[in-house]
Amino acid sequence: MDAQKDLQKFDFTEEIIQHFKINNIIPVDFYNRNGQILIHKKENANGDDITKLLKFESQGIYFLRSEYEKISGNKQGPNGNVVNGREVTDTKLINSELTVDLARNASSFLSELKKFPLNGSQVRQLNKSIDGILEDFRSTPDMETGLVNIIEVMSSAGVPMDSEMLTKRTVISMAMKVRAGKAFTKVDMEQKKMDQMNLMMASYLADVGYTQMKIPMQKDLKTEEFEYIKNHPIISYLMVANLPDLDDNIKTLVLNHHRPHKGEGMNNNYPQPKVLVQKLNLYKDKYKDDFKRTILVADIQKQIRNILTNNLPTEDIGVISIAGEFASLTTRQEWREAYDPLIAMKLILNNSFFAYNEKTLRDFYDHIGLSLCNNQSFIREGDFVIVATQDSNQKVFFEVCIIREMYRTQIRPMLERVGTIRPNFSNMGKLRISGFDLTSLKLDRRKAIFNLEKNQDPRRIVYVLDAEMDSPLYEELIKQTREIPKESA
Repeated sequence: MDAQKDLQKFDFTEEIIQHFKINNIIPVDFYNRNGQILIHKKENANGDDITKLLKFESQGIYFLRSEYEKISGNKQGPNGNVVNGREVTDTKLINSELTVDLARNASSFLSELKKFPLNGSQVRQLNKSIDGILEDFRSTPDMETGLVNIIEVMSSAGVPMDSEMLTKRTVISMAMKVRAGKAFTKVDMEQKKMDQMNLMMASYLADVGYTQMKIPMQKDLKTEEFEYIKNHPIISYLMVANLPDLDDNIKTLVLNHHRPHKGEGMNNNYPQPKVLVQKLNLYKDKYKDDFKRTILVADIQKQIRNILTNNLPTEDIGVISIAGEFASLTTRQEWREAYDPLIAMKLILNNSFFAYNEKTLRDFYDHIGLSLCNNQSFIREGDFVIVATQDSNQKVFFEVCIIREMYRTQIRPMLERVGTIRPNFSNMGKLRISGFDLTSLKLDRRKAIFNLEKNQDPRRIVYVLDAEMDSPLYEELIKQTREIPKESA
């Protein structure tokens, strides 16, 4: 068997796992990426047999492409529609009525917070609204493959900018969390439901601190204005931390929702751990003798301990952060119009190097990327991309590649290396790749091939070249490679 050609990676979708459980089967042999059998097919399989599959997810587990129908239970989409090897449908998953009600209530909620403190009654009502949206989404038959049509729903909601972004972030976070979740037992499902609710509550409450701030609305912020805005996570946290009705995990997510980058080196996380701990200690000392804030003081102690021991829910923090960025980009602001979802997808990836770890990016692009864009891929075969990789000394290299084949995973395609290049970096409020040094481009005529989906290749795409935004490099690559990329998204 040629493992490179015959094997397809197994995706642990809720629908497929349920198919295994209902029919008590492991329908095919499962392999590692080298073609060695990990688990044999089995009839009359029990829950423990099926659960064993999950432990192989991180290292990768594969099955024969020829046996796909056995995996999926011979189920085909209503339209037989497949994009990059992924089955999709045009079913709209987001309930318009429930979501618009949430957005309109959010408008009233944010207005009230400008005058009155957050209270338990508001939290309980919010919990009820969020539960309704979550249950409606989870009960949809095409939940795994349908459209997360939140852009369409919000386009006619007629709510202020802050309410629109809040609602989008909450719904997108829900969709990511639900689609990425794997529940094997009833106990698992109950725990997953709690985790999903906590994430949605945190997404909704993450920016309530803005109601207590005077936010500058112009496009180009001064350094001191951006530093002022960076206070909003801790202000939001202080507004929710003293409430007994909120789970501790919600408070942790609100406090840390702008700290999604897990790893070494420079990043755009804020506040930085040292600064955050210092501020929390100041508030703890300020309120330690106030009997009305005993819950707040106790929670501050927990948060400090979590930060110092790096005991943070990094996956959920990443979900809220990237969902919030997409929500912001696709919402009209005072200084710009809303970006098209396909452009927003590209901008997020191009600004991801200092912002997100690879798992956050893969979860976002693989689980909901297509469905947020009406089943259109923002990245295509023939596109020029920049990938980053590290050597054993942690030195980072940047390579120019062409996408040769797209698979189920949007940002783990088959690449052909064109050469190497040096990026330019800027730090105007945030660290980012601002372009590339054309004089540093060195072509590699060997045309090495990297299949990012099937191999544990350390490379990750950090930039998609755009014909308009990156025209000098784009035109030079076409000239030197004689490649003519397909029309960009």
